[in-house]
Amino acid sequence: MEFGARPPLERLQALRDALSHRGPDDSGIEVVENVGLVHTRLAILDVGPSAHQPMRHPGGRFWLVYNGEVYNHRELRAGFEPGDFSGHGDTESIMWALQRSGLEAVAGFSGQFALAALDLDSRRLLLCRDRFGVKPLYLASFGGGVWFASEPAALISAGAPARPVDAAFGAILVGSRYGGSETLLDGILRLGPGAWASILLDGGQVTSGRWFAPSGEVSRDLSEQLARCSRRQLAAELKRTLRSAVHSTLMADVPVGALLSGGVDSSLLVAFAAEERSDLVAFAANQADNARYGEAGSARRVAAHLGVELDVTEVTPASWRGAFVAATIHSGGPLTNASAVTVAQLAERAQAAGVKVLLTGEGADELFGGYGDLHAERFGAVLAPHHRLLQSLEQGLGERPRLLRDPHATARWLRDALSDAVRPRRSAVWTMLSMPLGGPDLMYEALLAYEHHPPEVARAEAGLLARMDYTLCWLLNRMDKNLMQHAIEGRVPFLEPEVVRLAVNLPLVQRIAPLSKGILRDVAASVLPAKVAYRPKLAGMDFDAGDWIEQAADPTFLADGVLRDVLRVPSGEWGRVMAAGNGHLRTRIWSAEVWCRSLFEGHTEAQIEQDLWRR
Repeated sequence: MEFGARPPLERLQALRDALSHRGPDDSGIEVVENVGLVHTRLAILDVGPSAHQPMRHPGGRFWLVYNGEVYNHRELRAGFEPGDFSGHGDTESIMWALQRSGLEAVAGFSGQFALAALDLDSRRLLLCRDRFGVKPLYLASFGGGVWFASEPAALISAGAPARPVDAAFGAILVGSRYGGSETLLDGILRLGPGAWASILLDGGQVTSGRWFAPSGEVSRDLSEQLARCSRRQLAAELKRTLRSAVHSTLMADVPVGALLSGGVDSSLLVAFAAEERSDLVAFAANQADNARYGEAGSARRVAAHLGVELDVTEVTPASWRGAFVAATIHSGGPLTNASAVTVAQLAERAQAAGVKVLLTGEGADELFGGYGDLHAERFGAVLAPHHRLLQSLEQGLGERPRLLRDPHATARWLRDALSDAVRPRRSAVWTMLSMPLGGPDLMYEALLAYEHHPPEVARAEAGLLARMDYTLCWLLNRMDKNLMQHAIEGRVPFLEPEVVRLAVNLPLVQRIAPLSKGILRDVAASVLPAKVAYRPKLAGMDFDAGDWIEQAADPTFLADGVLRDVLRVPSGEWGRVMAAGNGHLRTRIWSAEVWCRSLFEGHTEAQIEQDLWRR
């Protein structure tokens, strides 16, 4: 929106065109006074013209552009007349709810969304993002106005300056700036998860705040009620709640699929989804030549058990390299790790199969302690020795191929497992990512939320709650950007409000023990073979791709590249990083070079491909 002037149409068109891959089915531009509203549509629900956006309220004083899905939208229509609606989609439902109640209506939305609601009566534009930031929303001030879009590149296409922040290289090394409001780009900010911003049409004054915080889901009454239940009762309640969430996220008028690794999270989602969708297609990635990362066997067992069609993408060094540049360009920043490329490959397969929606398992590890190494110290203070022993043995089972080849590794594994049972190990330090800015505040909020529990338990629970932002900030960015790269919408049932509320109030030991993910495995065992329900966690798509790149890359692409000049990297620091960098870090550095050439130098994807790979 421009302050005191109509935004230039050519800039709005450039923003629309930069987002066309996200919404290839329809588009629209409306200029209302000094506000330009732009939308590109991926038609999933009510696919006809009645759901065209930007959408205008019949009263004429309210407009909406919206990205996402609100699954309980039919309930939002209660209190309105059926004749108020021209279609059966969720955009109309939330438009009427927002027009009636404004920001207060948002707390009643179940689903994922980023929206801009223009209210000409109150003379303000409301921007809002869902609870955990499944759907992205970026803002920038330039040209005398405030601009917003689903991707930073769209803002740059509309005229935002393309400049890296001073701390860009350091942030890339530790993988930060995927959460919070700050990005790698100077002047481009991210509206945070569960946040809102309001902009006055007259004068441009901006106010902002949070309408949701995860700590607000912790309830003393509910946790005391659940503490009185048996494990069997808790598992039954979790099963009912998760099944209901999965069924609600199937809402669509187009084919729906799911990502399936064969692990407990994705297998549960597919099991519950298959109950409602007989045409469900599951998509899996496999490295046939690498037993550690090969997941097709587990995925095939699950698909066969459930009678679900399975599409397997064989990930080879050549196929991964072929998708690397495009995945980096679409990610909005250097790739955090190799998995983003594989996600893009799976999205391309889904698009070719006519599927527009994929269910994914993000959130399960965060809610049920799947990243045990991150919480080892806090968990160790709560878990009994036999639980610590079981979880240590479980981690080793995930490394079975290596252990079978190396008797010394097997001996070290058994020694460490016995040691953990006696004395809990310290939490691992992840060099892949660092705690995003704001992390300590999240920890403080979480500790206050659990103050009704014993100190050791509260610290472990608060650690889980605060760390949700730590991993979800980049996992959800990967899911959105690299699925929408091929016009595929990802949906995350584990992050539905009712699932989160139940999980964060479950008794901690039930939630995380005896094996990792605790009671979630009990639920899985009730609908899946035990071999699936109790399968150790594998690395999956998160593998070291540094060697894959360097097997085929022209060394001069990096050695004589633009990254060091664009990001102003001191020569001494560059030398230390390249000398010490592991494969994950090398992947990120090569990706950063691609990102710099694309965003700051204006190189095309084809030009980068030609320069990167040996001809």
